Amino acid sequence: MTTAAPRRVSLVALPESTGTPIHGLYETLVLVDAVAAAREGGAARLFDVEIVGPERGVVPSATGLPLEVHRSVRDVGSTDIVIMASMLFERQEWVTGRHPETVAWLRRMHEGGADLCSACAGALLLAETGLLDGMASTTHWAFAPTFRRNFPTIDLNVDELLVVAGPRGEFVMSGAASSWQDLILYLISRHAGPTAAQAIGKFLLYHWDTRSLAPFVPFDPPTDHGDGAIRAVQDWLHGVEELRVAVDDMARSSGMSRPTFNRRFKQATGLTPIRYLQHLRVEQAKRLLEQTDAPIDEICTRVGYDEAAAFRRVFNRLTRLSPGAYRRKFKFPTRADATSR
Repeated sequence: MTTAAPRRVSLVALPESTGTPIHGLYETLVLVDAVAAAREGGAARLFDVEIVGPERGVVPSATGLPLEVHRSVRDVGSTDIVIMASMLFERQEWVTGRHPETVAWLRRMHEGGADLCSACAGALLLAETGLLDGMASTTHWAFAPTFRRNFPTIDLNVDELLVVAGPRGEFVMSGAASSWQDLILYLISRHAGPTAAQAIGKFLLYHWDTRSLAPFVPFDPPTDHGDGAIRAVQDWLHGVEELRVAVDDMARSSGMSRPTFNRRFKQATGLTPIRYLQHLRVEQAKRLLEQTDAPIDEICTRVGYDEAAAFRRVFNRLTRLSPGAYRRKFKFPTRADATSR
């Protein structure tokens, strides 16, 4: 166990912040000292953690849960790790320029050598510093549209659970909601060693997950592209109960020739017609896997595939899970399943 000075961690609390992730991050970093010390027979402190924000004092989070801000960012001259956790804001639309003092402070902390980290929508505040321009990032899929509108020069990858970027790996970002647990396990392992991370992970039942967020991300294609004929085809497709539809059917529905339809559809939606169909079929299959006990081969047929191998191949490519693994992960147990031994 290291005898170096504890790493200083600053958790950023803003009016948009949600309370549970900040409290969870704080308590995990406090508990890791006790848990790791118990495993190692006594050890120096690993982390000094505090909550920082625009003003000191007790403030309401975005959901009303009180947060105690220990110090104003004006009083924090240096730190080792900054974490911006989940946030909520109106219509899921980020408005830049609301926190200039905090953004400027983040830049100063980075210049001083601090790691800047985010969980979920916290990546939007990190992106506002301009330090991520040209780099990869991740965030909650629900905030991807506003992220891309505000920060088009950042390579957003919402399928990724954890992204590490920067010349010295100083930017660490985790994706949706509870992925703050993966973020904190990574940071504990990086700064205090894998033994400490394993100890606290087992104690708190945090499951280290290096897999993709792709299974969680719903298909949400653009419909505000302004092409009425393509929008009509989209509306028709989304209303079809069983997607035994071919691209030729889509083109006929539009009244266009196949080449013209292909070109306009890709221009409007960003996807070729066949890729769009694949996404829709996989979304329909996901619902059937979650909500029914239908055999996978039957689901394959119901969503428009004649060959099970082709269905499994497309499903795996888009979700990074097999259909069986997806069902095991997302189908909620019945009462009988939950109580069986």
